[in-house]
Amino acid sequence: MKYELGKFLKTCIINAGISQKDFAQKLNLSPTALSQIITGKVKPRQATISKIMEFLSLSPEDEQILLKAFENYSSLPEDKSAPSDPIRVYQENRERVFRYIEMKARSISFNEEVEGIFRKSGLKYKKNYIKNGLVCDFLLENERIGFECKFNATRDIEKTITALKILLDNLELSKIALIVPLKSEISKSIIEDLEKLNIGVLSLYELGNFFKR
Repeated sequence: MKYELGKFLKTCIINAGISQKDFAQKLNLSPTALSQIITGKVKPRQATISKIMEFLSLSPEDEQILLKAFENYSSLPEDKSAPSDPIRVYQENRERVFRYIEMKARSISFNEEVEGIFRKSGLKYKKNYIKNGLVCDFLLENERIGFECKFNATRDIEKTITALKILLDNLELSKIALIVPLKSEISKSIIEDLEKLNIGVLSLYELGNFFKR
């Protein structure tokens, strides 16, 4: 089990089409530090594992494999290496965090637009409906239809689909819909597959028409 994490990481790096040197830079590690992790000489820090998952956009299944492999490294010394270039690390983190804050602001504005449409409908709804430890952005109470908002429609679409199915199965919903700014951002094949799972996709414009049924 000692080399399981290293082998998995090496495969992920190859699949991502990036060199180990470039990947080390993305993780704010020196090439030597990354090599020691891959060869099983040191245990990566939790923050490094989080960066790996963020950069590689792993599927839920691969994330579980990575975390399980990380647990198997409990007996190894932890990587204590410092980032190779503190100034570059600050600049990269600053840009990433700035983008995150910007996207968060846009997402909040989008959710507020959606709520405005719900209010205008005059129908009875709940915002942030919570049950069984799960939360759905909006619930149309009479029809038990759930709605999830996603400003960046194409980001982590597989995780989004999985989350929608979990909500549909555990919140006793008759149907659930994903609300996005533009429906054209999602491929027709994905939309058709979602319909088979009883998951709809609506743009803001279509949401307004939905309430006019």
